[in-house]
Amino acid sequence: MRVALRALAASCILIMNTAQSTETSQQNNTVGNLQTELKSIQSEYDTFITSLAVINDSIAIENTKLAQARTQRKALVGQTAKALTQMNAQYALMIDNPMQDITTSQNDYRYAIQQQQKNKQFIKDSVATLAQLNKQVSEKNIERVRLLNQRETISEEIKISRINRLKNEMQQAHSLDINQSVSCDLQTSFSKCITRSNLLSKQKASKTYLNTLFNSVTEAKLVSKHKTNSKAHVKLLGHKVLTSEFSGQGTYSSTIQVKMQGVLPKNEACKLLNISTRYCAERSPQIEQVSAKADNNDNKGALYELTIRSNQYDDEVFIDGVSYGSTKLSVMLSPGPHHIVVKKPNYMDFEQNVKLKNNLMVRAELIKASVSLKNGQAVQDFLASGERGPELISVPAGQLTASADSGIEQVKKQIIKAFSVGQNPITVADFKRFVNASNYTTAAESGNGCMEYLDGKETYNADLNWRQPGFKQTDEHPVVCINSADTNAYLTWLSKATGQKYRLPNNSEWEYVARAGSSYNYWWGNDVGNSKANCAYCGSQWSNIGTAPVQSFKANKFGLYDTVGNVWELTGGNNLVARGGAWNFTPKLALVDTRLELKPNFRANYVGFRVLREN
Repeated sequence: MRVALRALAASCILIMNTAQSTETSQQNNTVGNLQTELKSIQSEYDTFITSLAVINDSIAIENTKLAQARTQRKALVGQTAKALTQMNAQYALMIDNPMQDITTSQNDYRYAIQQQQKNKQFIKDSVATLAQLNKQVSEKNIERVRLLNQRETISEEIKISRINRLKNEMQQAHSLDINQSVSCDLQTSFSKCITRSNLLSKQKASKTYLNTLFNSVTEAKLVSKHKTNSKAHVKLLGHKVLTSEFSGQGTYSSTIQVKMQGVLPKNEACKLLNISTRYCAERSPQIEQVSAKADNNDNKGALYELTIRSNQYDDEVFIDGVSYGSTKLSVMLSPGPHHIVVKKPNYMDFEQNVKLKNNLMVRAELIKASVSLKNGQAVQDFLASGERGPELISVPAGQLTASADSGIEQVKKQIIKAFSVGQNPITVADFKRFVNASNYTTAAESGNGCMEYLDGKETYNADLNWRQPGFKQTDEHPVVCINSADTNAYLTWLSKATGQKYRLPNNSEWEYVARAGSSYNYWWGNDVGNSKANCAYCGSQWSNIGTAPVQSFKANKFGLYDTVGNVWELTGGNNLVARGGAWNFTPKLALVDTRLELKPNFRANYVGFRVLREN
C-alpha cells in the first residue's frame, strides 16, 4: 500500500479557551506582582544596608578617635608628672626664697590636670558611644536577616509562580483545523485512505500545536533554549471531520478539527525554565513512601543494580549486615530498603539507608579519624535521676579550613580538638526532664512570650513558649522559644546532673561538625535538593509549617541530624550567634557558613540549641 502526500497545508485556526486565557492572565499578574514586591523589598534592603554602613563607618571613626585619645592619655600622664615635678621644684626654692613666684608652675600643673580629666571623660563618652553603636549594629543584624529572608522568600515564590504559569500555558486545551490532501493509488481502499489522511492530520496538528505552545508561552526565549529532548507532548482529546471529498483522480481532501491538550510531565517545567527540579518534586515524604511501596508491589521479583564507590582502597562493604568485599562493588538486589555500611580501620564508618526503586549508585566518603574513642561512638550520660541524658556522638579531632569565627574565609587552618556533641538538637523531652527536676521557668513563660514570624514580620506572641510554640509538636521535636539564659540554665543543670562539662559548641566547632568534612554549601552538596532538610521551600511536609521530629532526615557523615534547617542552633562565644537555618527560613539562609546574630534575651519559635560535652 502506498499513500503519497500531495499537499500539506493551509490554515491552522486556534480556538482559545476564554477561561484558560483569564487564568493565564492571572498567573502573569501573580509573577508580575511578586517581581514588583521583590523590587520593593530589594530597594528596602539596599537602603537598610546603606544605613548599616553609615553606623559601621561611625564605629570606625569612633574607634579611631578612641585610639587617639588613649594614645594622648599616655602623653598627658607624662605632661602632668613633668608639671608636678617642676611645681615641687619651685616649692623647694620658696623655702630659701619666700618671694619666689610659683604661679606659672601652679597654672601649668593645674592645666595638665584639667587636660587629663577632659581626656578621661572623652574616653568614657567614646566607650559609651561605641557600646550604643554596637548595640544598634546587633539589632540591625537581626533586621538584616529578616529582610534577607523576606527577599529570598519572594524569590522562591516567583520561581514557583513561574512554574505554575508555564504549566498553565503548556497544558491548555485547544482546537486546530487542519486542511490537507492525499493521493490514493488503486491498491488503497477508500477507508484506508481516509484513515491514513486522518492520522497524518493528527500528527501534523500535534506537531504544529506543540510548536505553537513553545512559541506562545511567556518565557518562550528561555524555554526554546531547553526544549531539546523535552518530554512535553500533546494529548489528543478528539477530532471531527468538517469537510471531505474525493476527486476523480483519487485525491482525498479534508478539513479536520482536532482537539488537543498540552502535557507537561513531572519536572519538565523546571527543566524548561532551567530551575532546580526540587520545585517540581512531590512535597510530602509520605507520598513518596506510598509510591515506593506501590512500586515494590508492581516490581515484585525484579532485581536492581546497586553500585558502591568509595574514596578509599581496602575498605569493606556491608549490605544488610552481610560483607560483600571492598569497593568498587556492583550487586543485584531486590527492590525496597537496604542498609549500607562501608568500613576501614582508622576511618569513620560510612552509613546510609537506601530504597531501591531502580538502579542506584552510592558514593561513600570515608573520613580519617584521629581520636582514641571509636569513630561515631554513641555517648549517653546518666542523669542523677537514673534517666539518660541527650544522645551524643563522639567527634574526631581535625581541621576546619572553610571559614573562621570572623565569618571571613581564612587560609590558616583551625585545629579542632575531639569532643562529643548532640546527635540531635535538644528535644522537648530533654528540656522537659530539666524543667521537672528544677522547677525552672523560661523567659518566654514569665515574660512577654516568644517571637514568631507573622506576615513576614517578627512579632512577640505572649501565648507562645517552649510548651506551645504555635505549631504541633511532640517530645521528639527540637525545643524552641528559649533564650541564652534558659540555655545556660539547662547546661549548668546537665553538667551537675551528669558530672561532665557541657556547653554550647563555639562557631568553629559547630561549623566543623555541620560540614562533617565537606566544603559544600550543605554537607551533601551545593544544591539543597528536595526534602533533604526542613527549611522553607525545601520540599518537606513540615516546610513553612513548623519543626520536624528529630531524625526525620538523613544524618551527615559524623552521624549528626538537622545540622541544616529545622531550628537555628545557638553557639557559644563573645556574641550570641545562631547557625544552620530553620523551618521558616529559605535555603540560602541554611548555608553552613551563615550566621544569625541575636540579642541575649531573644527567643523565637525557630531557635533551639545543640549541646557539646568536653572529652
